[in-house]
Amino acid sequence: MKNLITLCCTVSLLMCVGSGCRRLGLIPGGKSYFEDGSAQKAAAAIRGEIGKPFNVTEVFIDYNGEFRVKAQDPNNPKNLDEYKYVGGFVTGPNPVKIGAINDNLEKTGFPFDEINFAAIPEFAREAIGKSGIEGANIYRMTFQRGFAISENDAGSLGKGRWLIEIKGTRENITATASPDGKLLGVDLSHTSRAADYKLITKEELEKAQNALKNALGAERKILDITIYEKNLGVSAPNPQNPNVQDSYQFGINGLTNKEFVKMMTIKFPTQEDFTLNDLNLPDAVAFIEKAKTRIAIPDAAISYIIIKREKNSITSKVFHITWSVYFQKGVNSGWVSYYNDGNEVRVYKNGEIISEKK
Repeated sequence: MKNLITLCCTVSLLMCVGSGCRRLGLIPGGKSYFEDGSAQKAAAAIRGEIGKPFNVTEVFIDYNGEFRVKAQDPNNPKNLDEYKYVGGFVTGPNPVKIGAINDNLEKTGFPFDEINFAAIPEFAREAIGKSGIEGANIYRMTFQRGFAISENDAGSLGKGRWLIEIKGTRENITATASPDGKLLGVDLSHTSRAADYKLITKEELEKAQNALKNALGAERKILDITIYEKNLGVSAPNPQNPNVQDSYQFGINGLTNKEFVKMMTIKFPTQEDFTLNDLNLPDAVAFIEKAKTRIAIPDAAISYIIIKREKNSITSKVFHITWSVYFQKGVNSGWVSYYNDGNEVRVYKNGEIISEKK
C-alpha cells in the first residue's frame, strides 16, 4: 500500500509539471513572472545549470508560465541550445537549428548576465500603466537583438531589448524595454486613440519641437523635416559620421529614434543644414491654411510639408529655410513654397508653375 501511495504521488507530481499545474505552485503560472521575483529565480536556475557566462539569442516568457532561453554553448560556441524552467527545474539542453537570422552567434548573441531580470515587475507595471487600454495585461515578453542592417550583414544585429506584448479587453499594444530594465516606449499606433490623433495642431507641434530640442539639442544640424497628418520625420547628419544620417519620428508615441537602417547623407549643392532654433514648427498650421487658399483646389487634403534650407538656383548665394506644402484631391495636386518669414516663393498646380519668385 505504501509503495502504491508513493507511486500515485509521483505520477500526480509529473502530471502537474507536464500540464502546467498552478495550484501547487510548481510552475509560476499566470502573470507571476511579470509581477514578482519568479523571472529572476528562473534565470538564476538556468544560469546555474549552464555554470559559465553565456550569450543568448532569445529569452521567452509568457502568461501561461513558460520560461525558455536559447543559449550559446560556452564550451562549443558554434552550438545553440534551448533550456526551459519548468516547475522549479531546468530542462535541456535541447539542440536548436541555426537559421539565417542568427547564423552568426558571436554577433547575434547577447550576454545573459547583462539582462536585469529583477527589473521585470517594475517595467511591466509601468508599461501597463502607460498603455491606457481597457483590461491591460502582459501576455508575453521576448528578449532578443533587434533586426538591423550593417555594411556587410543583416539580421539580429541591433540593440538588445525586450518586446512586451500587452493584451486588453478591446485592443492590443506592444512596448519595449532595455536590458537593464528601462521602459523605452509604448506603441499606441494601432489603437483607437491613434486613429483620432492629429499632429498638425499648434499644441502637438510644440510638443514635437520641445522633444526634438531635448533629445538632439537646439543647435543640432538638421537636413530636413517632413510633416504628415499623424507624424513627422527628421533627418540629421550623424555626429560621429556626417556621411550617414540619423532618423527620428514624432507622433502619438512621442519621439522615437528610427535605427533600422543608416541611410547615406545626400546633400545637393542647393541645400544647406539648419537647426531647430531656426524655425518654429507650430507655424505649419498657418502655412497650411495660407497655401490651401492659394492653391485653389476645393476640399484638397494636406499630403505633407517639407522643411529645408535651400537656395532658388545653383547660381544663387543666398540660402533660405523654405516650407513646401503639398496638397492632393483626386487627380488634382499642387504645392506652395514659402520662406520662413511667410513670403511666397513658388506655386505649382497640376504640374505647371503658377507663380515663381526670381
